[in-house]
Amino acid sequence: MDAFIHWLHLMAAIIWVGGTFAMSLAVQPILRKFLKDSARFEIYREIGARFKIVMWGCWATLLATGIFKLWEIRDTPEIFLGPWGKILGVKLVLVALMVILSLLHTYVWGPQMMEAKDPARIRALAAKMKFWGTLNLFILAAIVFCAASLRFSSW
Repeated sequence: MDAFIHWLHLMAAIIWVGGTFAMSLAVQPILRKFLKDSARFEIYREIGARFKIVMWGCWATLLATGIFKLWEIRDTPEIFLGPWGKILGVKLVLVALMVILSLLHTYVWGPQMMEAKDPARIRALAAKMKFWGTLNLFILAAIVFCAASLRFSSW
């Protein structure tokens, strides 16, 4: 059962992180190169609508499996006081930041950009989304590093 739960946790992380990196590093640069803003925004809207379903499914799976994994080690509270617990704490703070930035991107800035008519406003929102999206990629990479560190950290 533990292996299955760990596998589910990893699969949800792979799909979420991989999809986010693929969109940011492969899809967006190509769309920016070949499409005008209006056409590109329509594609972003469609991809965003589909990926939102993936995002929520991955987040729900990560939350459920993460809670299960922590519940399984509840009888050894001393591990939370050492390096493993510190790494876990950093990972959870980074996850909270990533969730906040992702929700802002999906439910605030993205819709604002889709509704904006003024080219200056659109450029400003695009710059904001690019900056915070890039920061979110670094946060995701740091979360993955923390996850790898948890695997190899002493208890």
